[in-house]
Amino acid sequence: MHETRNFCLVIMLIASVIWATVAWFILGSDSPFIWYQRVALPAIILISAAWLIYALKFEQKLHDHLKEVVGDIYYDADGLSFMPMIRARGTQAELSVYYQNRFENPVDAIVHLRPPEECFIIRPGMRDVHFAFNAKGGAFGVIHQPIAIPEHLQGELINVLLAAASWYPRSHGSRLLRHAGLPCGALLVDWGGAAFRTGVHEVSGEIELINPVTLHLSMPAGVNSTITGNEIWTQEQLAAGTSA
Repeated sequence: MHETRNFCLVIMLIASVIWATVAWFILGSDSPFIWYQRVALPAIILISAAWLIYALKFEQKLHDHLKEVVGDIYYDADGLSFMPMIRARGTQAELSVYYQNRFENPVDAIVHLRPPEECFIIRPGMRDVHFAFNAKGGAFGVIHQPIAIPEHLQGELINVLLAAASWYPRSHGSRLLRHAGLPCGALLVDWGGAAFRTGVHEVSGEIELINPVTLHLSMPAGVNSTITGNEIWTQEQLAAGTSA
């Protein structure tokens, strides 16, 4: 684990400084191998200090699971990286939001999608939709929402407006993953108002999206074109937020 390695680096750095002080200022020039020690110890100090600075300031503390699943292109809302996708499980299409929290504290998040008037179906008459969910510190997960895709749209590419917002109730805490996704549009959320309600919700198309980005979603073919009404959303944590 990185914590064990970093602890060993700190011990090595302290021991090297003490040893170098003794070699330069206490031991005499006639001591065995004294000049080897006086030359080697500063080098050890510099290497261990540089390695420790890199480990604490620049090294990733988490594995980028999101990149492995969705590729290099994904979005970020103030610390929460995410990417909506449509995939097929057999004949059932799913609208999925993969996400990873880049900080150590939990986050509340909303990912809002505004598709064209004729698009995938979650519930009859439902258009604008937002995914409201919580993610633990550093957690990587996915939300699954079964959908229906009209036959004439299967195999097509549709353009969906995307905006998102996030809130860290206890502040962000330490950053665990340095690489952030692309900036996306935002929306105003009253985080201090009503209790945060997780789920996949139908929302008003009148909600203002601030500088939304356009997401290109490919519709799978050979999937269900109707919805039963019994389909429910699920949230799955795929990896906990532990250090790599």
